[in-house]
Amino acid sequence: MEGIENLPQKSNFIVVSNHVSFLDPLAVGTAIPRKIYWLAFRGIYKLSWIKWFLKMTETFPTSGSSNKAIHLLENNNNNIGLFPEGTRSPDGKLREFRRGAALLALKTGRPIIPCAVLGTYKALPIKAKLPRLTPIKVKIGKPIYLLKQFDDVIDDIHLQEGIFKIRNSIKEMLDAG
Repeated sequence: MEGIENLPQKSNFIVVSNHVSFLDPLAVGTAIPRKIYWLAFRGIYKLSWIKWFLKMTETFPTSGSSNKAIHLLENNNNNIGLFPEGTRSPDGKLREFRRGAALLALKTGRPIIPCAVLGTYKALPIKAKLPRLTPIKVKIGKPIYLLKQFDDVIDDIHLQEGIFKIRNSIKEMLDAG
């Protein structure tokens, strides 16, 4: 693990990471010594064999609405974690990001903590049934602060800029190995 010093000491935050394996939330959750509530696509809850895992990692469903996440961030001093690619990468490469992480940061003013997870794709790729023993590394990047927007509707320029900053930070950590 690298970058633990980048975690804010006095405020809660939004953890954002690349996503290549079911092991990713465990890897990030182990690396960050603060409780993280994970967001997951509501459709994954239809898979009965994964429900225990979602409960164990304190994951709750989202359908694109960020109201519950905003409530957790603003009212209870909790940390939120999400994978903005929306699903696991089938080839281990970083995919395009959805807007959820940037939207949460813009609506709440909470910092984004970018994380790069390396090794989980080799340890448990999408089609694997059992994990393999392989080193896993989590890199924690410097916080990204997006200016809180007080409008009900976030303009696309701020949103796209936020998505670019977050993805670029994670890409740089992944490229550096």
